[in-house]
Amino acid sequence: MAEYCDSRSPLYASLCGHFARDLRVAAIASEMNWDVPLRLLGGLHYLVLGGEASWEDVDAAVDAHGEFLAHFVREQPVQTNEIARAWALLRGLACVGAERIDLLELGTSAGLLLYLDRYGYPPQGRFEIVRRRGVDTHPVDVTTEEGARLLQAFVWADQPERLERLREAIAIVREDPLELITGDYVDLLPELLADRRDDATTVVMSAVTTMYLKADRYAELVEKLNGAVWLSLEAPRGDLEYEGARLELNGQVLAEHVDFHGTLMEWVG
Repeated sequence: MAEYCDSRSPLYASLCGHFARDLRVAAIASEMNWDVPLRLLGGLHYLVLGGEASWEDVDAAVDAHGEFLAHFVREQPVQTNEIARAWALLRGLACVGAERIDLLELGTSAGLLLYLDRYGYPPQGRFEIVRRRGVDTHPVDVTTEEGARLLQAFVWADQPERLERLREAIAIVREDPLELITGDYVDLLPELLADRRDDATTVVMSAVTTMYLKADRYAELVEKLNGAVWLSLEAPRGDLEYEGARLELNGQVLAEHVDFHGTLMEWVG
């Protein structure tokens, strides 16, 4: 993770290098899964945002809040609503070719990407989103201060432009709260797809979420999505050398190497 952050976040690259040699991390994280660094840094950022810790003395934060960090790493899934991903997703949504869209997002977190048409990214076609629904095992309610703080905690702390985008998006959502559904989206998908609007095209959207599914659950998801309109922005499964995510509409590749923070993409569609 330190190597990955090296050209993106000097602060997090330094912290990851430091924690890689810190025996206290073994006590905080009983299993060293790939996303543990993101959870640990998210927990620290959560404390900093609350004025309970400082980036200038993270060792003191680990000593003082080791129990909290262990619980955060163990229980809190990574919740990233990267607003700039809307740039790619909006172009993909325009490719659906529908004038009215009933949008359902899987692994929605706080649902901020469901407002992708309100962030100033011009679409390539004209359409109206008539309903916005999001499903997540741990949805985040950003109309509360706690929810807003949690979502900000997973943004890399030395990237102020990302934090500013997130805060502006939170303000938009607070003006028009959406429908957040709690549950496992693989299990709930048939029920959610059955609840269709007759006056719109239902589009299922996923952004950097199916990568967390085990192989059998992913296969089940694909089977349940058969016949649905699926816009996905996901890293190719099993390809560890691929950089970024791939934007696909019903399996057709629209863009390659979409940066996870939404800054770059190679449009091919």
